[in-house]
Amino acid sequence: MKSLFAPLPLLGLFFFSSVLISACGDDNAVQEADLLGRWEISEASRDGKVTDTMEGMYFVFAEGGQLTTNMTGADETYSFELDGDQIEQREGTIETDYTIESLLENELTLTTTLRGKYFRMVLQQSAN
Repeated sequence: MKSLFAPLPLLGLFFFSSVLISACGDDNAVQEADLLGRWEISEASRDGKVTDTMEGMYFVFAEGGQLTTNMTGADETYSFELDGDQIEQREGTIETDYTIESLLENELTLTTTLRGKYFRMVLQQSAN
């Protein structure tokens, strides 16, 4: 009598190989160089509702993992690290992680949760 579990090791090996191959490289992955420069808010929503309270907000990503933003109302400098589709903002007043929803040629869409509120920001890359 054949065991019902005989194919499981083979299936496990197939699954593991598939995961390993898919994790080996993502040509669409965002690189730090893709973020460099000044990005200004063009649209923003808080908990799914359009808000203008973020009008005039910007992010400036610089080489070496430096981020300057006026999200608190004044210019502040943070460190940032890119981890997959996450931008980790650290060493400042507000430490948070942003999820990169999309990055097109001149448009960056970020989401984050701050103080229990879900924010979605569409930013345009500035020529400055």
